[in-house]
Amino acid sequence: MNSEIFIFNLLGVTKEEAIKEILDALEIEKKDEAFQDIMRREALSPTLISPCIAIPHAKSRAVDKLTYAIARSIDGVVWNSGRPKIIILTLSPLSASGEHVIFLSHVAAVLNDEENVRRILSAESPEEMEEVFYLL
Repeated sequence: MNSEIFIFNLLGVTKEEAIKEILDALEIEKKDEAFQDIMRREALSPTLISPCIAIPHAKSRAVDKLTYAIARSIDGVVWNSGRPKIIILTLSPLSASGEHVIFLSHVAAVLNDEENVRRILSAESPEEMEEVFYLL
């Protein structure tokens, strides 16, 4: 897995603030376009997959390769009916399909294990968070 970035202590309180903060941390020139694409996708089907995990994602012209960030919020983010503490934002080019699906499958496999979720939430450094995703 080649991570773009791990955010150890996300400060955004709302879904919109968190997504903007994550996009600001990524090397994307067209951040506004990426934000709109993610919010459009979010409106179609919310990406909160459990009370403590959200995986906002979209295909976008704003990127030319799979781009993602794995973020942890100590207090959680107000997100529809939950308050996720783990947020994994993924953008892929419009033409991509395979690598986007492979990445999301890997993330789902990691987060399906409660021990991995616990390790991410209790990590004391971004490196400890990253290690969890290299276990598979």
